[in-house]
Amino acid sequence: MFLSILETDEDRDVFVELYNEYGNAMLRVAKRYFPDDASAAEDAVQNAWVRVAENFKKILDVPCKKRGAYLVIIVKNEAITILRKRRKELPIDDNFIGYNDGPETDDVKDVIEIIREMPEIYRAILEMRFVEERSTKEIAAALSLKESTVDVRIHRGRALLMKKLREEGYVQ
Repeated sequence: MFLSILETDEDRDVFVELYNEYGNAMLRVAKRYFPDDASAAEDAVQNAWVRVAENFKKILDVPCKKRGAYLVIIVKNEAITILRKRRKELPIDDNFIGYNDGPETDDVKDVIEIIREMPEIYRAILEMRFVEERSTKEIAAALSLKESTVDVRIHRGRALLMKKLREEGYVQ
């Protein structure tokens, strides 16, 4: 499938070399995002190779020594895209969170709703930072932002979340 996207036999040969050299490394990276779902990891790698084939001329412009890192970034982005799609599809309820029915459940639901109601500009960054435990650098790369911008949004988002939690009586 990938090879049919490419225009020349030379491009196909270079693609096969890249595939043979970096395919296993890309799969290992994808498995870090999907440790219990080999199918999703393989989907991420498959999607990444499609992106590589579609943008092959740009890939060839990347210096040889940096191509491996570039391919890893592509597969990371594809894995993140799959995770985002899944998160939209999965409802957050008691069973998903892992809590049993009880007095804490209503509080947990309320806090989740407060986070969900935050402006997207802060909510996405806070989720990446505190739920996915990503570094500022990783968030900046994933969202195509400067690290200083990410730091400011984390600070402002955290302040906004604390304000809302205080207003609702969760924090004093």
